[in-house]
Amino acid sequence: MDLLVLCGGYATRLEPITLFIPKPLLPIGGRPIIDNIVDGIEDCQHINRIIISTNKKFESQFRYWMENKKASGFRKEIELIVEPTTEHKGKLGAIRGIEYAIENAGIKDDMMIVAGDNFYSWKLSGAIKEFFDSGKKVTICVHDVKLTEEAKKFGIVQLEGRRVVRFDEKPESPSSTMASTGVYLYPKDIVLRFKEYLSDGNNPDAPGYFLSWLIKKTEIDAVINEGEWFDIGTLDTYQKVYTRFNK
Repeated sequence: MDLLVLCGGYATRLEPITLFIPKPLLPIGGRPIIDNIVDGIEDCQHINRIIISTNKKFESQFRYWMENKKASGFRKEIELIVEPTTEHKGKLGAIRGIEYAIENAGIKDDMMIVAGDNFYSWKLSGAIKEFFDSGKKVTICVHDVKLTEEAKKFGIVQLEGRRVVRFDEKPESPSSTMASTGVYLYPKDIVLRFKEYLSDGNNPDAPGYFLSWLIKKTEIDAVINEGEWFDIGTLDTYQKVYTRFNK
């Protein structure tokens, strides 16, 4: 299985700090956000390589991070895929960026996709175990945000047991408070369907749109994570999380 970490955005809502530093490299608890993601799967035997997808503007910063990660003794192979954009208005969109990474990194195996700007209190290795235990069903990680108003900010799933029966991207009237946390696990036959999705003229942006399309074609399971999850989407959220974990 390959792990694809999405770091291609420009995080305009966190400007001015993200004019100079990509959001996944912002520090929380004394280390970059992205370290919280990759360190949690360092000992996971199912992950063969880690692929970081970013853009031309922040390429050098991620190469510097990779060099330091390697020098620290990190044991997994890390590759960098660079989208040919340098500003927000030219960005590919998340789903088109995923397909760009699939093509340019030659991903032909099972794939785990993780949003590089999310902060989790749980290890992603648990979701990987669930994926393989399920017989490699499409699997997403969800978290109960409790409040309907909060749920309007995220991709929301409706569940029957573990099965996802509905997925809505930032709905006005959420069907539940179970939010997608930006963690998706796909068997290799589904990896090939990103090209099909885009060829049909579907929305190339948020990954949730792909799930809304895919749910009509195959079964999708959910892993409910009980720990803490933070979507670092605004300066206010980042400041609160930074202050809390840097104490």
